[in-house]
Amino acid sequence: MFDKLKKKFIFINMSLLTLVFIAIFGTIYIFTAISMDKDLERELRSTMFNPRKPAPDSPMMAGSIIIELNSDNTISTVIKYIEIDSEDLNNTIDKIIKGDKKFDRIKLADNSYGYLKETTLKGTKIILMDREPQINTLSSLLKVFIAIVGISLVILLLISIYLTNKTIEPIKESFEKQKQFIADASHELKTPLAIIRTNTSLVLSNKDETVNSQIKWINYINNQTERMAKLIDEMLSLAKLDTGREIIEFSIFDLSKLLNNILLTFEAVIFESKIELETNISDNIFVRGDKESIKKVCIILLDNAIKYTNPNGKISVFLNLDKSRIKLIVKNTGDGIKNEELDKIFERFYRVDSSRARETGGYGLGLSIAKSIIESHSGKIYSESNLGIDTTFVIELN
Repeated sequence: MFDKLKKKFIFINMSLLTLVFIAIFGTIYIFTAISMDKDLERELRSTMFNPRKPAPDSPMMAGSIIIELNSDNTISTVIKYIEIDSEDLNNTIDKIIKGDKKFDRIKLADNSYGYLKETTLKGTKIILMDREPQINTLSSLLKVFIAIVGISLVILLLISIYLTNKTIEPIKESFEKQKQFIADASHELKTPLAIIRTNTSLVLSNKDETVNSQIKWINYINNQTERMAKLIDEMLSLAKLDTGREIIEFSIFDLSKLLNNILLTFEAVIFESKIELETNISDNIFVRGDKESIKKVCIILLDNAIKYTNPNGKISVFLNLDKSRIKLIVKNTGDGIKNEELDKIFERFYRVDSSRARETGGYGLGLSIAKSIIESHSGKIYSESNLGIDTTFVIELN
């Protein structure tokens, strides 16, 4: 599909460029030809009213012929520098006399001439000038144009192929990610649906039983329904962020106060998990952004830290200004993350430890959502880790 798209894009691009070149150089060629015709007519009129004999040192005069006719159209005088067959000359003069135009082109001895015809007191005067210099100039100009267009199109074709590949690559990558996203989402939904279907079948197979006696199966169904609802909500959030449909209202708010309030809601969970909490939050750090979105990011990072902190471990939260940039750091002790996986953890549905993630109810979407939100605020989020010791998430905002 993408190969066809590339070829189509290149074909359209090159077709348009070819048409543009033809239009530009065609216009130049036509205007040059018109200008040369005007120069020829001007030269003919100059010679007509300021008689000059043909001379070899002037390209236009070298091949010129001056003919004077009597009132009965018989030739009285012929002045020429080149040799012309008399019969050809007489036939050409006859055509000119019979023609209606005073200025035009005509063939003489297989050469193209421009002529000017004027009636005088003695009869008719005709001046012929060889157009060969003009034709040669136009021919050379055409060859130059063809060479320029040919070379330019080859260069532009190579540039077009390069730019097309560069342009299509992100689209292709995005498309592949979307395909993978759909495949992963289908896989994630398949498991809870299978559990729901199995437990529903168990309930239906015991229709005479009371609800209380089948509460175990109903709870399983309820738990899986909640998991599916959470997954769908996270997927919708990502989809909205991707398409720009997520309503983001930027305002200036106190991030220090927001973070302290969020930590208060987590205190009970942290205490029950027997985790030590260390904080160093600078006061009055204000940021311009969407308060609810930033709140969601903080919750995702703290929730992640609690899930992956080792027993009797420690979580550290720091917020400060670093060279006019706001820096939020969430650090937790634990197994850590391998260096080759640090970038992958922000990919959708990616889990460092699938079995452990399933136990904690994670789908691998939280960090993807956090990254999308931070990037929508023109910020940066990244992770650092010491394997077997700790993991650190850093957010930088302007």
